[in-house]
Amino acid sequence: MNRLAHLALAVAVSLSAPAALAADLSVPEIEQQIAQKQSEYANYNDNLAAETAAAGTLESELEELRENASLAEVDRQTALIEMNLQYEKMVEDPSLDITLVQKNYQNAVREHKLIKDAITDKYNAWQAKLREVEQLQVSKHSLLNTLEGLKELLNTARVDRLYREFNQKESVSVAHNIACDRDETLNKCMERGKNLAKQKASKRFLDAIYESLSESVEAERRRASSDGYVQVLRSEVVDSNFSGMGNFNVQLNVQLQGNLKRNEGCHLLGLDERYCVLDSDSAVADTDPVAVPAAVSTDESVMHELIVRSNVFDDEVFIDGVSYGSTRLQIMLPAGEHDVEVVKRGYEPYRQSVMLKENQTLRVELERAKYTFAKGERIQDILAGDLPGPNLVVIPAGNFRMGDISGVGLDNERPVTTQELSYSYGVSENEITVGQFQAFVEATSYVTEAEQDKGCAYYDNGKAVFEAQRNWRAPGYMQSENHPVVCISVNDAQAYADWLSEASGHTYRLPSEVEWEYAARAGKETDYWWGEGVGTDNANCGWCGSDWSNVSAAPVASFERNGFGLYDTVGNVWEWTNSNRVQSGSVVRGGAWNFAPRLARVSTRMELDASFRSNYIGFRVVREQ
Repeated sequence: MNRLAHLALAVAVSLSAPAALAADLSVPEIEQQIAQKQSEYANYNDNLAAETAAAGTLESELEELRENASLAEVDRQTALIEMNLQYEKMVEDPSLDITLVQKNYQNAVREHKLIKDAITDKYNAWQAKLREVEQLQVSKHSLLNTLEGLKELLNTARVDRLYREFNQKESVSVAHNIACDRDETLNKCMERGKNLAKQKASKRFLDAIYESLSESVEAERRRASSDGYVQVLRSEVVDSNFSGMGNFNVQLNVQLQGNLKRNEGCHLLGLDERYCVLDSDSAVADTDPVAVPAAVSTDESVMHELIVRSNVFDDEVFIDGVSYGSTRLQIMLPAGEHDVEVVKRGYEPYRQSVMLKENQTLRVELERAKYTFAKGERIQDILAGDLPGPNLVVIPAGNFRMGDISGVGLDNERPVTTQELSYSYGVSENEITVGQFQAFVEATSYVTEAEQDKGCAYYDNGKAVFEAQRNWRAPGYMQSENHPVVCISVNDAQAYADWLSEASGHTYRLPSEVEWEYAARAGKETDYWWGEGVGTDNANCGWCGSDWSNVSAAPVASFERNGFGLYDTVGNVWEWTNSNRVQSGSVVRGGAWNFAPRLARVSTRMELDASFRSNYIGFRVVREQ
């Protein structure tokens, strides 16, 4: 208990809200915080493994005691029978001494009682250890969320630092000498000399900026494709003269300023652009004038190379209505706008307008026609009492790679395996809502586990804390009937699914982990169904740029569907699934409104006790064919 008390104190101290650190910590200070939290997280993993093993040992010892109790009971019964036989003999022969059998029976009774008492003590110790393991699991995930939040702040701080370092002003003194052209007037030669001197000063200044950046190596790698530039604020001629050989010498003092848009800062550091989206609390403002895009040349004498690739064979590519054959296609086209269409029988056609102003590669992902949601691919059962069931989307049979494909995940996301689903199934298109759960409660008078015992957990300074007054009706933030229902345990979710089964005549249940990830990926192998980076305002998770991030759950379907037509498979609330990989059988998937984007990746798994409930965990259901 001393070790657990120490860990609980560490959690309380270390899980302070990362947002509170944003304005106070520099990049090195945040990096130091991250290193500290990573060390704490490693310690949590070690301690969780040790406490889990200790719980297993106590359970084994309990089973051994129960076996011993059975044997002791046999000994007691045997001693009792022997003592009763000796009593009967003593009735016939009063001189018979039965002291020994009496003592044997007394010893057997005493031994049996000692073992029963030991069983009680061992059972209580085992249950206490299980509660400690559960608390460690919750605290571990809380610490992980804090760690990921610090990483989010680190990236924002890196962009802020780069922005400040790049957008600096400086005066540069430069001397330049040119030879005047024979047909050039003196004034034109002077102007040309001064302009070349300014160019030299600008190049020298820009080189110096890149060399002085804290992350100069990272920025230099992407310098060639960056739009960062230098602006000449003013220039002053210190000295100028003409030599007798027709040369013009000039010395200038040039005041220069670096100009880098925040989104270019993300590009130079190789970060997702969401770190460059300003909010009202940002300490660094982008005050650059609005950039005017350069006009795109439409001169047909300017040619660029267009490469078209697709994910299928034997397709056909049309450019401006003319067929150019199958991919991989490599063709030279005039600069300007072109309409590209890629078609193949059995697949949805792909169409895109391309503004060609440089060499470009177009990567086309054709999707099978059966993946579109035509008539017959949507299901809604009518329940008893003419109540509408959840809107369902049919997920087709298929196979996919499951787990940490990108290689940036946690240990429990590995190894990557190939999974095959030989059947199609229906999945609720969004998380079950407050209104849908309300209909279930009104029909059955069901009382959730949160309402029966100690309420529902919420984050308080980064720690999961139970509050008796919190439940699915009052999770601690404002909600409508269209919000996802939260404060729901696995048993609560399964009770809702069982009610759907009884009321519809079809089998409803929670999804398995395989079914959930297959549906959430929607045919993609990226961390999020739209790509590798979480972006901005694509989902409701912590630091994801939505109106609800780190505030509350959002109404369901507030963001776009994935490729299979499902809403909110990224963020909003974690969703219960059934798993055969953990003892409790309960794993939540998908991330939540107050968890970092890295924990909202499609392969992220959070193993929890089935009785746990919080205001950031909900569920969706599966309907079998």
